Amino acid sequence: MIDTHAHIDLHVFDDDRAEVLRRAQQEGVEAVIMPAISPAAFQKARRIVEEFPGVYRAVGIHPHAAQWAGMAELAAVEAEVVQPRVVAIGEIGLDYYYPDGAPPAVQQRLFREQLRIAKRCGLPVIIHNRNAHGDILRLLEEEQDGTLRGVLHCFSGDAEFLQRALALGFSISVTGNITYRGNPVVELLPLVPEERLMVETDAPYMAPHPHRGKRNEPAFVRFVAEKLAQLRGQTCAALEESTTRAARALFRLAIAALVCTFPLRSWAAADTSGHLYAKSIGLGLHGATNTIVELRRFTTGEDQTFSYEGLPAFGAHLFYEFHDYLSLELAYTYSRNTKVLKTPQRPWGQDRPDIYQILELGLHVSPNPYGRVNFYGTLGVAALLNRINERQENKGALISGIGLRLNLPTSFGMVMPWMEWRLNFALGRERREVYVSSTERRSADVGFWLSLPRVGLVWFPQW
Repeated sequence: MIDTHAHIDLHVFDDDRAEVLRRAQQEGVEAVIMPAISPAAFQKARRIVEEFPGVYRAVGIHPHAAQWAGMAELAAVEAEVVQPRVVAIGEIGLDYYYPDGAPPAVQQRLFREQLRIAKRCGLPVIIHNRNAHGDILRLLEEEQDGTLRGVLHCFSGDAEFLQRALALGFSISVTGNITYRGNPVVELLPLVPEERLMVETDAPYMAPHPHRGKRNEPAFVRFVAEKLAQLRGQTCAALEESTTRAARALFRLAIAALVCTFPLRSWAAADTSGHLYAKSIGLGLHGATNTIVELRRFTTGEDQTFSYEGLPAFGAHLFYEFHDYLSLELAYTYSRNTKVLKTPQRPWGQDRPDIYQILELGLHVSPNPYGRVNFYGTLGVAALLNRINERQENKGALISGIGLRLNLPTSFGMVMPWMEWRLNFALGRERREVYVSSTERRSADVGFWLSLPRVGLVWFPQW
């Protein structure tokens, strides 16, 4: 199950947050989505998702905070979406219940601006709606351009409201209040398609029966699921499967399912050595296809570009993460160019292949080190120890690259599969004799660069 809405960053969980999440895990809760109230709590929320990898975040400004929100707070929301495990904009919406709340016009302006942030960032929205059905629908209809998606959390409303929300492409989430007697919403729940229906606790609020009146927590989402299954005439197992699938699809949590076969550490356990995906010193192997692009400048002033494509390459590397966002890689790669060898069709060829040996020192910069999947860029320098045309040719080079890696904490250390496209730009040119046809050989100043799409695997032992 996935608890799609739980405010576990609130102070009422400060003393036992780890125990609360451990109980949730024991009840089969695989993930918790933690919505925001205002940017003031963003820093605390970052620490929580860093400590507990089963917790995901939404960022936004709740309508209760609308009267204190301006452009600076909206900018803070949009800037926060790049932080680890942010999967939605929320909790946002309208609340006309309290007479001393922000005026409706103020709330509507804030809601609209956050809907637009969500569209710009490609994230779903988590919507709070209390006594504001008409304005919620109007604003959603005005802003829906085919890219807006999200969920109406703690759903309330009549059948018409439900059908219009579904027609707009929105999902429905229900909480513990469906276990209370006299709630008219329960009659509408069989009408919701299973791919649009999710469960939540809204912890610490609205604890379900039999815990009504107590502090709610993610483990209690089971009571919501059991009641919902009863109302829809489903087995609890089927309901849990469908609501989990719906939550994964809306919030794009499918990556968690891809690594479930690994012996991962318990997500309710804190990593006292740093963030969950912190790495120390690792070692690994890699393979690549090497394309050599030669830039030839002939003594006559003509230029020619010539390439040898798809040459196999392989090597090894050491990896050291010295900062959450920064790491060093020392790599050795070996490649042979057999396409220059003498053959019956190429009698002018060489007797021995060209050899390329690359020793690289690169700096990796990752903008999202706390996520399961990291994207990164590489900059660095290299020594090229090559034998070309039967002659030793050593050069310096500049390297750059872009890649991604998958962090898999296991019982025997961190395992990190990765892939990267790397370029090595050799410095300077060398005078060589090159063939421009089967019969013509000319002198040229030759520079070159290497294109190396690479894949590899690094293991970080528990030193």
